[in-house]
Amino acid sequence: MSHYDPVFVEIQDLRTELNREELKISDDIKERVKNIEELMMARERFCTDHTSDSSVEVQAIAKETLDHPWKELFQEGKIKFNMKTSMMSGNVTGCFLQFLVSSSKAKTVLEIGTFTGCSALRMAEVLPPDGKVTTCDFDPYVVEFARHWVDTSPHGNKIEILLGYAKETLPDLAKKGSKFDFIFIDADKKRYVDYFKICLDSLLAPGGTMAIDNAMYYGTAYAEKPRGLYGDHTRQFNEAVKQRQDIFHVLLPVRDGIMLVRRKTDMHG
Repeated sequence: MSHYDPVFVEIQDLRTELNREELKISDDIKERVKNIEELMMARERFCTDHTSDSSVEVQAIAKETLDHPWKELFQEGKIKFNMKTSMMSGNVTGCFLQFLVSSSKAKTVLEIGTFTGCSALRMAEVLPPDGKVTTCDFDPYVVEFARHWVDTSPHGNKIEILLGYAKETLPDLAKKGSKFDFIFIDADKKRYVDYFKICLDSLLAPGGTMAIDNAMYYGTAYAEKPRGLYGDHTRQFNEAVKQRQDIFHVLLPVRDGIMLVRRKTDMHG
């Protein structure tokens, strides 16, 4: 849950440290630190409990994703990357995506990073009957997995899954003149700057909106002593967004951070 927040991790570490007998920390201090941790967890649960439920089909994908032996598949060489279940968009993020797609009246959606198809299906569910989600992933196993599960939904026919690396798929889409009303980026953090630039400059339709997930990446975007990988890449991405003078953008602290981007010319009707 709050593992995205480095503050939560620090508090957990602090609680462990305070329990060392030789420190002789008062029970009151220990209790107050415990209360901080519990408040953060309660806030997370409160947001989840007061967010709409996902569809039966999305819940089925989520359950299968959580139960799937990803570690073993990677060790056996059946998948190219050590997939983590945390790569799947949770219900709060999923509902937020649906809200954005629906309120923007989008008909065409591009997703970079399919994983098991959870977020692709959620966005497809709120598109009109002639709407389309184009989603891409580089791993044949997860593409087949996603294809199977999204096809259990009556909205599965709105989803096209492209197999291939985004660094090749995106230029191909641009050459074809493809345009998308809504673009969701949630893939290889090392290439976020490249994905952002080609999507904004070549693939985003007039009036379109972009949402980029993991824009804070476990606090690595802003922490002086970040924990985890991709800190430099995350900071470079945020700086690349900030330096663009032709866009309106807002970074929301939703889960691991979601950056929203629109062209300035589209912000005033």
